[in-house]
Amino acid sequence: MQAKVININGEDAGQRLDVFLANFDDSKTRSMYKKLIEEGYVSVNGSAAKASYKLNAGDIIEIREKESKRFEKIDMDIKVLYEDDDIAVIDKPRGLIVHPTNDEEISLVNFLLYRFTSLSDIDETRPGIIHRLDKDTSGLIIIAKNNEAHEKMKELFKSREIYKEYITIAVGNFDAEVTLVDKGIMRDPIKKIKMCASDEGKRAISEIHLLKQNDDYSYLKVIIKTGRTHQIRVHLAYLNHPVLGDKTYGYRGKIKMDGQVLHCRKVSFIHPITNNLIEIESEVPAYFKEALIKTNLYKAKDLQ
Repeated sequence: MQAKVININGEDAGQRLDVFLANFDDSKTRSMYKKLIEEGYVSVNGSAAKASYKLNAGDIIEIREKESKRFEKIDMDIKVLYEDDDIAVIDKPRGLIVHPTNDEEISLVNFLLYRFTSLSDIDETRPGIIHRLDKDTSGLIIIAKNNEAHEKMKELFKSREIYKEYITIAVGNFDAEVTLVDKGIMRDPIKKIKMCASDEGKRAISEIHLLKQNDDYSYLKVIIKTGRTHQIRVHLAYLNHPVLGDKTYGYRGKIKMDGQVLHCRKVSFIHPITNNLIEIESEVPAYFKEALIKTNLYKAKDLQ
């Protein structure tokens, strides 16, 4: 990639390098330029320089742009549980975002570009992506390999014709074997990064099945009838049973987890092109088994 070259004249002499760059190009802040300088993307007269360097008349600044990781093809240890000419079902690991929000983030998209020769491009910034899971939610994601499949799969999601089953661990006990939550979800008016349960929000329906519990925790299967942002996390917090590890929605327990313990275990739907029934189920991941052991819901020998 060609570097941007700036020649310093007498009027600019004496300025700090990072201050000059921020004034010269207001698309980046001074702190952003300072970081670029520290990472070696800026040189003066062919050599590395410090952000505090005082410019002299005749200096030549070269700025190299960071190469975008957004569409880099990257191999990852990710299972493809189903694939045909139109769609694929991926078992997303915990800790990986589905698509990037900036050019430096590595996401599931990087793996998709490595693994598949064809992906839908209805949204060019999110090739193949029809829906998403939170970064720290693991499990099944359906991928579109062409635009026809993408559009038809979106219609299945919109018409609630895709069965989505999750497993999770929540704090506290449930009185009933099945609990139905029919409560709207909307953006939290105070903390915009959060969602909240509200009658003013879009309708959201979660069917919660109790699998096992002890004095402190409950192992749950949750079938979501709708697909609202953070739906399971919000609904369980609304019931005062936050998801284990989910500090965003109220978990304050002694057991430390790197994010919420939530896994999309099963999806089922009629294939929009072939009309075949597709049913995919993933294995319980290692971190989830560890959480079951830590909460004393199961012993290690029972999960082998």
